[in-house]
Parts: sequence; structure tokens; C-alpha cells
Amino acid sequence: MKKFLYLIAALVLVASAQFFTQKSSAQKTPEVSPHLVISQFQPGGAASANDEFVEIHNTSSSPIDLNGYRLVYRSQNGQSDVLVPFAAWTTSTILPAGGYYLIASNSYDGSATPDITYNNGTCACAMAAAQGGLAIRNGANDSGSIIDSVGWGTITNGFNEGTTTTAPGNDNGKARKQSGCQDTDSNASDFETLTPSAPRNSSSTAFQCSGSGASLFASISANPTTVVPGGNSLLTVSVVPATTPPSTSITVAANLQSIGGASSQAFFDNGTNGDVTAGDNVFSFLATVAPGATGGPAPISGAATDLQGRTATFQFVLTINAPQPDEDPLLLGNPSNATADVANENNYLMVKPQYSLSYDRSEATPNWVAWRLDSVWVGSSPVPRQDDFRPDTTLPAGWYQVTDQDYSGSGYTRGHMCPSGDRTNTIPNNSATFLMTNMVPQTAANNTGPWEDLESYCRFLAGQGNELYIIAGPNGNIGTIGATQNRIVVPSVTWKVVLVLPNGSDDLNRITRSTRAFGVIMSNQSINQNAPWRNFRVTVNAVENLTGYDFFSNVPRAKQEIMERQRDRL
Repeated sequence: MKKFLYLIAALVLVASAQFFTQKSSAQKTPEVSPHLVISQFQPGGAASANDEFVEIHNTSSSPIDLNGYRLVYRSQNGQSDVLVPFAAWTTSTILPAGGYYLIASNSYDGSATPDITYNNGTCACAMAAAQGGLAIRNGANDSGSIIDSVGWGTITNGFNEGTTTTAPGNDNGKARKQSGCQDTDSNASDFETLTPSAPRNSSSTAFQCSGSGASLFASISANPTTVVPGGNSLLTVSVVPATTPPSTSITVAANLQSIGGASSQAFFDNGTNGDVTAGDNVFSFLATVAPGATGGPAPISGAATDLQGRTATFQFVLTINAPQPDEDPLLLGNPSNATADVANENNYLMVKPQYSLSYDRSEATPNWVAWRLDSVWVGSSPVPRQDDFRPDTTLPAGWYQVTDQDYSGSGYTRGHMCPSGDRTNTIPNNSATFLMTNMVPQTAANNTGPWEDLESYCRFLAGQGNELYIIAGPNGNIGTIGATQNRIVVPSVTWKVVLVLPNGSDDLNRITRSTRAFGVIMSNQSINQNAPWRNFRVTVNAVENLTGYDFFSNVPRAKQEIMERQRDRL
């Protein structure tokens, strides 16, 4: 069915991913940090690769409470923030005007005494000497507003302002010029190499920058950052008022036309429209993506202004996830009426180019995963299995992201719902099946036995000139697993429903009462690994009775009822 553009779609997907993680100087409006900057860092030493530190400087004319800020790091291949331990200030830590603050690893061997240390030998926060990125965030990892950032070497992870600065070399520091005050929004221009490094701490002489407090500052974040058409995202703009003279009557507006909104949408700081706390200079708007929005990047830009005539601009790229044309696996119906509303946290709709799913936050597994399968998805020269199991960073901010380690030692396998073997036409498509939101805990006998037998049979049908609409999921609760949070529910059974059509177009209207549709229900406790999948075959109605879902609900009722109660004999 109309599948000739897959390769192009995959290339667009890759390009989009690169676009989201890079901030080019041509696209990024300069946003000089209003008070806190990374003023010096050393990513490694000659005696120890972990000999590293980060220095922070308060460039404003007023004391700053570090409570609520975070120092985070990303490596070249990192997909999410790594919190530098002990640099998430959760209690009051006052940094005076012009003051410095030194965060260092326990392998740091310099003369300045760190204000706080961390053990990078026991975490994923050890910095790479050749390339990396650091950022100060206000709020949560991954989604908090970036107050300042610096990238060095050939890093392309988004933590850079303009052109990155060069890597400093062992025992050398990259220091912000003018004693930590120069901030032109270009890392290459603002930083110089100190040989050797010379970090400052809270006991060092404060250095107040001229002109501090004269500028207005604004930065934007979104929760979630990836939204499906019809879904919501809370857009939040953090504003730091100017102090010389003080800002009054601050307003915030943004252009939301890229998601089907107004060209000048006002944001609110009055406890309404998604705003949490009135009068805290955090302006919010709960935006809805238009139901017919197309997938891809959706740039949002705007500005904060005050009565004194100052303006601070901001930019953000929201990601709209929508299936490729003629590839909607929910064309035949949404089994649980899942929605992309963050408040619907146990039936949360996530749409990806490769499959769609309903996620249950309380169980940390999908309720169901739906996908289309035909021979084009498999590919004429299938790519290797990627095996890059990883957290799904498109979950809303604050939700626990299941990791590969959560399954380690549990006695259960990472059971794909949408199989790796059903998405082998490109590397990005195969890689997408290894997101942990596509996994449930399965016994090895189930996962590698009749469950895999049915997966292979479905691909056989696709190779015979058919297209299949498939939905799979878990049911029941026989315990929980997890490395850091014991919250991933182990199902008592896994189930699947399959509808088979000859390749063609206008799928919904081609379905008849005799269209082949069947289900399976397989034990996730005790099952014969060598049993054929047909031993577990049931009607679609039987799976509906088990789960409470309504499959193929968009098919006219008269056809649907007969089709779903038929027993499959093939």
C-alpha cells in the first residue's frame, strides 16, 4: 500500500532528529544569561582522566539562590541530561553578586578547594576531554530552561551557544573571558584556554560585571517536548526581570502558528492557562496541537517585554509525532480511546512513525502497541538488529523513564511488542523498536517461543503480498521489577490481535465480514517454549473480553461483529 517513500521518510526522520539536537548560530537568537554562567571548566587531567571541575559565576548585581538550578552534562552520543551529582541544589545555597562556585570530582587535584565534590567514578557524569556539553538548567533535567550552556570540541548535542569552543587539553581550563563576564552567546568567542587551569571558589574575590541587571532575560521550555496531533504541551517561559532600572509590567507572547495556534498568543502568570504559581515571573500557556497537524519540527518563537522598552526573545522547536501518510496503525480504531493529554497518565497516547501506543505510567509498560506490517517495512536488504535498548525521552517531563538496567537480573526478558524484525528497512526504524516504552517483562519461554513463532508467521504473510494491522499488549499483574524503582508490572499473559488484508488502498472500506482476523492469549507464567503459536489462538472477541478494549471500532458494526467472533482455521 503506497510505500515507495519509506527511504525518503527515514532520511527525513534522521535529519529531523539532528535538527532537534543541534542549535546552529543561524537559528539561535542570542540570549545572554542574566545571572549565572559557566565561567570555567576542565574535562580531564594528565594524571587522571577524571580530574575535572566546573566553575559557576554570578554575573548579576544581586545574590542568587542556587536552589532549583541544576548543572547537567551530555556526551557526544548522549540523548538526555546526566545530572552532575550534588549539583542539583535542593536547599538554599546563596551565591553573592560576582561570586564564584566550584564543583569538582573527587579526582580533582588542583589547589582550589571545591565548594562541593562528586564521585564521577560511580556515575555516568565523567566528562569527555575531546568533546562534550554542559548546561545550567532552571528546573528538571531535559526540560528545564537552559540558563547558560557551553560545548567544546565537535559536540553536536545542543549544549552550545553559537560555535563551540575548542577542547582545552589535559590539566587546562576553558575560561570565560573578562573574569567570567563576557557573554556574547558564542562559546568560541567567549572562552579562552588557561594553561594550566585556575579555578575559583566561593572564597575567591568576587568580581561584579559592569552593566549587570540592565537586561531582561527569557527562556522557554515545554512539557512534553514531543506531542501528537490533538495533544497538549505546557509551554513555560521563565523571565528574569532587569534590575537597572527595575522591570515593570512584563508581558510574554509567542507565535504558535506552527501548531495551529495564534500568531501572537499571550502567556499567563496569574495561575490560569496552565500557570502554576501566580506572580513568579514564570509565564505559561497550555497549547493544543491542531488535530490535523503534520509530523515534524514545529518552531515556536516569541518575546518577553517590559514597560521600560526592553525585549528578550526566545525560541523552541516542538516535535509533532504523526504517522507517515497511509501508515496510521489506528486507522481501524483506537482500542482504549487513548489521548495525548498528560493528565491521562495511565492511557497516554504516544505516536511514532514506526508504531503507536497507549502508555500506563502507573505500570511503566504500554497498555497496547499498534503497528502496520507489509514487506516494505521488512525491506529487501534487512538492516542488522540494533539492540540499542534505551529510555524513551519523549515521555512527559517528570515521568519515570524505564531503563535497560531495570530488567537486569529480574528473570524476565525485554519483550518487544512491535518486533525488531517488523522494522528492518532502515536503521532508525529498527532502532525505534528498542525504546523501553515498547517493552513488557516476558518470560524467555514466552518471548522466544510461541510469541516469536507468531511474529515470524506475520512476516511470512506480509511476504506473500498482505498487509497486517497488529495490536499487542500485556494483561494482569503477577509482581513488579525494577532496578531503581520496583514499579514495572509483570503481566500474567500477553495477547495480540491481527487483521490481514491483501495489499491495496482504502483499507477501511475494503474490510468485509470474511476478512481474516484472529487473536492469541499466551501465558507469561508457564508455557511450552516449543508449542506452536496456533495452540493459543482465540477470537478477537476473546481478547476484547480479557482486556476491555474495543478493537477495529472504526469498522462498521455489522462487519466488525461477525469478523471478530469468527474462529481462525488457517
